[in-house]
Amino acid sequence: MPSSKKSSIILKSVLAVLALALAGGAYFIYFIVPEKVAQTIMAKAPLHKPLSLTPKEYGLKYEDVSTNGNGVTLSGWWLSTPKKPLGTVLLTHGVFKNREQVLTRAEFLVKNGYQVLLFDQRGNGLSSNSPTSGGVFESGDFLIWIPYLKDHKRLQKPLVFFGFSMGSMSALRAAVKEPEADAVIADSPLANLKSYVSRRTIGGRFSSMPGFLNRCLQAYDRLSGLSLTAVDLDMIPIVEQLHELPVLYITGEGDDLAKSDEVRILFEKTASHRRRLVYIPDAGHEETYSKFPIIYKKAVVDFLTDLTAKPKKEETE
Repeated sequence: MPSSKKSSIILKSVLAVLALALAGGAYFIYFIVPEKVAQTIMAKAPLHKPLSLTPKEYGLKYEDVSTNGNGVTLSGWWLSTPKKPLGTVLLTHGVFKNREQVLTRAEFLVKNGYQVLLFDQRGNGLSSNSPTSGGVFESGDFLIWIPYLKDHKRLQKPLVFFGFSMGSMSALRAAVKEPEADAVIADSPLANLKSYVSRRTIGGRFSSMPGFLNRCLQAYDRLSGLSLTAVDLDMIPIVEQLHELPVLYITGEGDDLAKSDEVRILFEKTASHRRRLVYIPDAGHEETYSKFPIIYKKAVVDFLTDLTAKPKKEETE
């Protein structure tokens, strides 16, 4: 066989193998991995991390409360103040956690004169089952509690929505919809879908590839029965609607999930001059309060105190 013909056959064989390899790689990246990402998230949703503490362990009087709306039942703790409250704070936790995660925050809020409704978001704790939606549907949980507060004559202004991680994303979304909301405290909000998929799932190394995140969402929607898109999970269009509503952002400088530079972008895009951004030195994602509680408490209490004072221009600490 002539050498030129033999070389041609070898070249075609190599190209065929490369084509098969590329096809196999593409199938793995766009079909297998997204399915695994979706399955992993779905597997966590029904686990409901159990409660192991109550406010009693922190010396706080509390009442178990619940409410219903939009097909879900929500559970929480009502923490009152001995004197007339300075305001009302609706407080909630991050994804796949429960209200215990932010119980220490509720403690200092109550001790500073604010009544707190600390609750489990849908699909978590003692609240009813629901697939996680990155704060899209969880934002409705804040709204469901408003009639409860009014019916029980517990709505003392100002009313503040306060959340950690996904809870902060829910709080920001809810504040856009709820005219009763007077302010938002967003502790470690994620900017978009990519933040979670790229940093907390096996899809991390592929998250920048064209169409990969959409494939993950399509797989997740198929398993969960939801109909989310990447645009739905982008927080920038949400914060751009916070017209003049006071917003306090808190971010940990060592946060590997809700990175501080991304929280800074949310801060800059927030359509309100009454906005603040506080950096907690060296803090990872779940350390914004525990690392430097004095800095954290001062930032929150100062923000709440200023709600009843004259508006201040944006500032960074």
